[in-house]
Amino acid sequence: MHYVHINPIKNRMYVILKEGNSNDITEYVNIIESACGDLAYNFSCIAVLDKKTGVRQNDLDLLFNTVDLIYAYGAGRIVLVGKNNTDADFFQQNLFNLKACFAVENARDMQEAEDKLDQGQYAATH
Repeated sequence: MHYVHINPIKNRMYVILKEGNSNDITEYVNIIESACGDLAYNFSCIAVLDKKTGVRQNDLDLLFNTVDLIYAYGAGRIVLVGKNNTDADFFQQNLFNLKACFAVENARDMQEAEDKLDQGQYAATH
């Protein structure tokens, strides 16, 4: 099952795409839309692809569509994290830039992703 939560203090969304059933895409999209609505424009997001098995094309499609939807709802920055059998370098920025007019960043783990976004947030406010 996939997990979505927000941190309103940091104006940040967290999306964790896990193993499991993703048949109810309508519910998943509704959760994403609701979370986006609870954040201020230009929010940041950490999207994690947490797979115990190899990454399949439908995993990448869901990740891309999730990023696309989040940007459409006003995200300013998104950092992608690969966990377990995925590699942060696997998420090629030019792949996302080719399909849509936004950039994504990669991180090896959650801490690196948090640090990247926190530095950007500090720089933007000071």
